[in-house]
Amino acid sequence: MTTKRRDELLVGLLLLVAVVLGIGGTIWIARGGLASGYPMFTRFKWGAGLKQGQPVLLAGVQVGYVAKVDLIPDGTIAVTLKLQSQYKVPAGTTATVQANGIFGDQLIALTPIIGRQGYMSAGDTIPTGVASPGVPELLGKGDSIALNLRALTDEARTQFVAGGGVKDVRQTVADLTRLVAQLSAVTAEQSKQLTLTQQTVRRTLASVDSAKVDSAVKNLQATSAQIEQLTRDFKQTNAQVQGVLDKVNNGTGTAAKMLNDPAVYARLDTLLLRVDSLVMDLKKNPKKYINLRIF
Repeated sequence: MTTKRRDELLVGLLLLVAVVLGIGGTIWIARGGLASGYPMFTRFKWGAGLKQGQPVLLAGVQVGYVAKVDLIPDGTIAVTLKLQSQYKVPAGTTATVQANGIFGDQLIALTPIIGRQGYMSAGDTIPTGVASPGVPELLGKGDSIALNLRALTDEARTQFVAGGGVKDVRQTVADLTRLVAQLSAVTAEQSKQLTLTQQTVRRTLASVDSAKVDSAVKNLQATSAQIEQLTRDFKQTNAQVQGVLDKVNNGTGTAAKMLNDPAVYARLDTLLLRVDSLVMDLKKNPKKYINLRIF
């Protein structure tokens, strides 16, 4: 092996070691580096997709990483968390598994309760919270929605195509079109008749002589004034007549006595009888009362 070949191989090995050390150092620093930490525990159901080294976030801030994942036969996995010492987990915090990116990686999110006092101790078990739906759940819901849409499409196709629904819709549209045309014709005819009526009214108003109308109004006003005066005169005359009648009925004059005294009526009746008797006797014997001599 030549010296040049040996130097190239040595440089390649050094680059490979540097890359490995860089990746390992990056992962080590991301997990806390030389910072001291303390363990905490939590449990999830099978299929959570957790593995060692995945980050642990507290309210969106990375505070540690997954140190160990143990499979339990009861259908759960026991997860050991390694948290940095400068971070304390508030009491009431819950742990959930969430997607970390779009490549299927996971992380553990610690969600505290706002306003809760106190902190959990090292070695405590963090209860599991309600996780947000991940990509598999969303894909499952999408498949379910797609199946429902397909069933709905098939049903619509059956009803509208096989059942003659499209034909009925077309017939309904045609009927509506005819109805709109009829309504348009009726509207146009009514508009025409209204225009003619307006023109007739305008011609009638134009043919009316305003001077004659004013004269008629004045005559009506004069007649109304005369009727009012006649009504007042009639009321006055009626009051006077009523007063005279009251005097006749309630007074002591001759007219009142003639109308109200039975004795006067009897004497007048006797007088009339005597006058009638005298007139009859005058007719029968005029010479008895009239003695006419001519010289």
